[in-house]
Amino acid sequence: MKKILLSISIMLGWAMAQALPFVPTNDPTLSTNYWYFLKTEGLYCASNDNLEIVFRNSGDVNNDRYLWCFVNTPNEGYRLYNKGTGCYLQQEGLLYDDSYAYTYYQDMDGTNFYLTYHLSDWNADYYLFMNTYQDAYGFIRYMDVDPERKGVFSVELAKEGTPVPGDPAWTRFDINGVGYGFINGGTGFSQGESSANLCDNNAETKYYGSYSNCWIIMKASSDVAVNQYSIVTANDSRSFYNRSLRSWKLQGSLDGTNWEDIDIQKNYPMPFDDRVEVIIRVNDNRKFRFFRFMATNSALIDVQISEVWINEQPHSSVGIAAYIEHGCGNPRTRHWSCNECKLQRFYLSPSVTPHNFNNGICTECGIAENETRLLYNGQGLIPYYVKALHANRISDNNWPTAPEGWNTVGFDDSNWDNLPLPTASPGHSDGPFTSLQYISYWYNEYNCYWIRRPFSINELKPNATFRLRCVHDDNMVVYVNGQEVINIEGWTASADHGTWLEACESFDIPASAFQKGDNVLAIYMQQNWGGAYFDCELLMGESDAIPGDVNGDGRVNVSDVSALINMILGLTTMDNDRADVNGDGRVNVSDVSALINIILGVH
Repeated sequence: MKKILLSISIMLGWAMAQALPFVPTNDPTLSTNYWYFLKTEGLYCASNDNLEIVFRNSGDVNNDRYLWCFVNTPNEGYRLYNKGTGCYLQQEGLLYDDSYAYTYYQDMDGTNFYLTYHLSDWNADYYLFMNTYQDAYGFIRYMDVDPERKGVFSVELAKEGTPVPGDPAWTRFDINGVGYGFINGGTGFSQGESSANLCDNNAETKYYGSYSNCWIIMKASSDVAVNQYSIVTANDSRSFYNRSLRSWKLQGSLDGTNWEDIDIQKNYPMPFDDRVEVIIRVNDNRKFRFFRFMATNSALIDVQISEVWINEQPHSSVGIAAYIEHGCGNPRTRHWSCNECKLQRFYLSPSVTPHNFNNGICTECGIAENETRLLYNGQGLIPYYVKALHANRISDNNWPTAPEGWNTVGFDDSNWDNLPLPTASPGHSDGPFTSLQYISYWYNEYNCYWIRRPFSINELKPNATFRLRCVHDDNMVVYVNGQEVINIEGWTASADHGTWLEACESFDIPASAFQKGDNVLAIYMQQNWGGAYFDCELLMGESDAIPGDVNGDGRVNVSDVSALINMILGLTTMDNDRADVNGDGRVNVSDVSALINIILGVH
């Protein structure tokens, strides 16, 4: 049992090591390093000629014997190196040879720590502490050992180091309880719109300033790996789309000085709704204490955002701010707000108002009486998010190739962007799409998007029909479960009519492209010159006739083959719509083949 407890003690030391405010080094040449005054009970540590640690009332900053560094890592242990002597400390317990293990430290309170080491031959742990003796200079303290904790140490950055920022006030906590606080950042256009607002846990405040000054350094209460991070849009983003953040980088550091890239984004399709959280997945296993977020697109003059959060965020104090009734069978929007940080979210709730059908067609939204929406458009509703991959044209008539399998159900799109739709080019409201809604900006000309919208069909009836309604600018190719169903060049010419019902194009999609269970609507959008816009919805209905039910008895079997042959031979007459099985506008022997395939289940 003692051996287990001692091992746990050492492991706890390793686990807590990086909580302390000094930076270890693995550099055996010590060419670049952080040098510290090692302190105990307010006394500075030096090294005497016998390579003992001794303590005096004040550190002489001109005496290198006071300068120490910690060599190696928490998982391997440390050696204490003295700059004045150019040697590792050789006092008992810190001797570095084959007979002794490395020295470790255990965190006491985030600032103070214990030094400890393990003797494998004796299977014993010892703490280092101070004993005293008197010489010509008065009381001098030196290092000794004991199984109990008696020595408490701290460090103070020495003349050749770069200060490690101390702990700020923790203003935001992630779902695991790690705190984050503001250390430093860029200045905004006004005192009340500085970068300090990016970590104040209040989405109603923001940074607003130049792109070059949009940066912030945050410190975490413990070393933490980044699985995801969040950017919260400003409190008036929808009114100032030209300030939308597009390109940035997130970096991590252990000391607040040396930075490593965690994630870089360029031309991200940032939504411009007010106070909404945009989550970026990272899944990086490196741990850092400091995080630096900075805008990287200097082409824009200014930018605004309200918050930057590390890892998954809790929202325990929430309330429903409002319900927005969209009418006409559409779902209603539930407006949700966090009472603590003022974040906004929107969800769709079931419809509470009916359609207004006239001759089987709704006069408000154009849906047929026997149709339901599998996928909604974004007109007047909350934005819907799709998985999207963006690319620029390589050269004239040379466009990038889509990833293999991108339009199939099983494709892994986890690394694609979460694009909020509808999307449009900035200033598009001055052009043909004046009355149409949009939630994100589609920047620049001669680029393309691959878009995926998964959905599920619980029941697929034999007489099911499918209709896609969309506004596209420019070229569009549509796939259902990998099958190309629409290919059209140019933009939606009717889009300048204004409302969604007047503007959208309608395309019938063969029912054979769909399947019961998981499906995916995959769309390739190619933007050439001029404006850009895209939004779509998918409708499912039922036809009066069952495909292949030639004789109209509600079943499809061999009797329908006989009825079809009799009609072709002129022996009987019947509805051509039933007899035209393959839908080519003619009734002939090819319909017999199509009917037999239906009966056999061959498509």
